Amino acid sequence: MSLVAIAVTAAVAASLGYLASRRRESARGEVDAPDESKLQGDKKKPRELKAPAPADPLAGLGLALGDVVSAEGDERWLAGAIVAREQALAAVIFVAPEGLAHHVVALVPAASRVILWLSPEAVDSPPEPPGTLEIRGMAMQRRSRLPVTFERLGQGAPTVGPSGILAVYEAGGREVALVVTSEGKALAWAGRRLDESEYDRMGRGDAES
Repeated sequence: MSLVAIAVTAAVAASLGYLASRRRESARGEVDAPDESKLQGDKKKPRELKAPAPADPLAGLGLALGDVVSAEGDERWLAGAIVAREQALAAVIFVAPEGLAHHVVALVPAASRVILWLSPEAVDSPPEPPGTLEIRGMAMQRRSRLPVTFERLGQGAPTVGPSGILAVYEAGGREVALVVTSEGKALAWAGRRLDESEYDRMGRGDAES
């Protein structure tokens, strides 16, 4: 066999080997290639997280917005409220607007069925309520003082800042007063502490009893 024939034969064999190797690599690639449709199907859709509904700060109390409370020959429609919190609920001051006045029915502590039947009073109090205040012509003693945050609900509640001081004052008998100081302003209400048998409640709060 001539040298030319041998060279041609070798070239053809090399070409055939190269083509066979390419076919094997192509076949292996087809086997190893991931199925994109399957991968996409395996991907789990992210779960949609819903924000929890805000808790009702008045839930479970003896009074609710919209109630009408009657006592001492008077009726008060609880249109708004100021909720005072320390770490837990400290007090709820329900507001019954009557013209420019803000009469209130307060729960202190909020879980009690005893209410504070109060009317607005003008007091001269610094940002830190003093140990003694003259209210309704009486020298009333401070019984508690709490740094709290405030939340206004409903309608008609007087404007307060996001935080301040809540002070409870007492005189002899059942005379009581609340003083709120916030952002350089002082609000005060005075009246009497009433037991559950001394007032009547009407309104949507009845369904929660």
